[in-house]
Amino acid sequence: MPSNSHLGHNPLASRQTDFVVSFEHAVLSARQSRNGGISARILHFGNGAPPVEVNCATAFQENAQVFRIADDYTSFIDDRRETYSVIFIVGSDPGRIRKFMRIYRPLLKSKAKIALLRDARPQVRAQILNVGFDDVFDVEMDPTEGQARIKAILGRMGQRQTDDLLRNVRQLHLQHYVISPLLGRESRILSLLAAAKGAPVRTERLTATGRSALRPISPKSLQVLISGLRAKLKPTISIMSHGSSGYALLDASPVAELLATAAVGAEH
Repeated sequence: MPSNSHLGHNPLASRQTDFVVSFEHAVLSARQSRNGGISARILHFGNGAPPVEVNCATAFQENAQVFRIADDYTSFIDDRRETYSVIFIVGSDPGRIRKFMRIYRPLLKSKAKIALLRDARPQVRAQILNVGFDDVFDVEMDPTEGQARIKAILGRMGQRQTDDLLRNVRQLHLQHYVISPLLGRESRILSLLAAAKGAPVRTERLTATGRSALRPISPKSLQVLISGLRAKLKPTISIMSHGSSGYALLDASPVAELLATAAVGAEH
């Protein structure tokens, strides 16, 4: 993993690096998809011939690469040369399958993770799902059903990745205003104030949740949040109270002054 030592201990710079890496991975995945490259990998245990479950996995995902799981190297999950979106772990030993996921789960966050067993009884299925798999198939599953379930998993993952990218874009924009990381509700409040471009934002709107998963808060709780938010703002940024009209964000930075001057010049 590349070192981030050149960023010091700045968590905002670290978040920017994470966003760039996520964006580059999304672009690479899209390019791989357009070029018709390998989209799935099937992993199995043992030193002999691939077990029968491997043949079943190929029915769910065409053009899949097959790898034997070994303890002395990890090339079977490395996607630096060829990206893939689905990984099957096949076998007859649920314990080994769970152990594999416990070890490699951090490296497979962006993959659809499917366990395929000969017999996926409810208790075994629950145990496997609990360690991080997205779904559990058995050898009796109809290929059409399996393909539909994989498509649904990839759709949910794609939506989550899009949401994360948009969230990171918003955080990068908010870095112009702050000197330290923001909490979730602080980010939403500052985003609303910044979008208003200096105009007051009513208290009712700042205390509501909008489309977020946050709960509504009281005006008094908003005052506490605003106080904490002010402590995180850069010296050239301030939040002014407008009484019943709400709060407004004032930006006295050189960049804001240049933009304001350019806007006035354009009007004339």
